[in-house]
Amino acid sequence: MFHIFWPAVACLTLFLIVGVIMVLLRWGPRICRTRHTTLPERVDWQHKMYEHPIQYS
Repeated sequence: MFHIFWPAVACLTLFLIVGVIMVLLRWGPRICRTRHTTLPERVDWQHKMYEHPIQYS
């Protein structure tokens, strides 16, 4: 009996998955609170960390 409904279920699943992808592409940053800027490269923050002078007390 299920063999009659599998094309409809497959089509509905495909539309659901594509719909979720479209919603995430459109409103993803607002829904998931993702950042709009990239993280700095590892080399950049390592150089900034080691550029500070060492103070002896």
